[in-house]
Amino acid sequence: MQLGRVILPARLHTRTASRRLAEEAEITRADDAWQVRLRDSGLSFFWPGEPDQNLHFVVEQEFSTANPHHYTTPPVRLSPESTVLDVGACEGLFAFRALKDGLAKRVVCFEPSGRMAALLRRGAEANDLANGIAIEYSGVGSQSGQARMVAGDNPDAGYLEYLASGESHADAVPVTSIDDYCRNNQLALGPGDLLKADAEGADLDVLLGAGEQIRRGAPQLAITTYHVDDHAERMIARLREIRPDYRLRLKGFSFWTAKPRPVLLQASTLQ
Repeated sequence: MQLGRVILPARLHTRTASRRLAEEAEITRADDAWQVRLRDSGLSFFWPGEPDQNLHFVVEQEFSTANPHHYTTPPVRLSPESTVLDVGACEGLFAFRALKDGLAKRVVCFEPSGRMAALLRRGAEANDLANGIAIEYSGVGSQSGQARMVAGDNPDAGYLEYLASGESHADAVPVTSIDDYCRNNQLALGPGDLLKADAEGADLDVLLGAGEQIRRGAPQLAITTYHVDDHAERMIARLREIRPDYRLRLKGFSFWTAKPRPVLLQASTLQ
């Protein structure tokens, strides 16, 4: 899949993606957003901007196991009793699929954009899945507090800038660490649960802030690594330090970033 997208001209991918989106989705205006209903799965999600061919890739990564951004390929193995923490839930399609397909009993969605959190809630209700989803208007990082997302040296590499106690900023959002969230909500993750994250450059922070849960419970992991050059290397080193029994898998490479990087790191102790 990836090799063809590197070799073939971009205009062919654009044309193919547009055609496939028209085949797989019914898209209608819904007040101040667009509702995208997927014909095969019956799931719907809400999108804030004018739909274009890139929506096909949002759909593809959730439903095609050949896509390296697909979170639930081996070694990840979920069950109807799994708890999933979905960091950077965006439109919610991953959470909706996990619940509808019986991959989880409960999904906690963390979304720092108020706009996307509201659309996520509408999607949960439209799919009759609201009872299985908790939506937290929050970023996730290495510590709890207030932070803002700052663009990095490359357009694909952002990071969290934490604010000092009492400091304010117009772009600041609440941030929690996974360890603090679990402690405050009496939640203990185990080997059958999953921490999934696509945090737009804060991915390493997410992992560092989950050290206690990883050390004690060894939840499964599916975390994007393509936003920053050394994230994959640093994540693997950290996991080998605190849970050397994890089976690790790196998937794909990011041909759309300034420098190719692994797309996704998965980890599991399940056999």
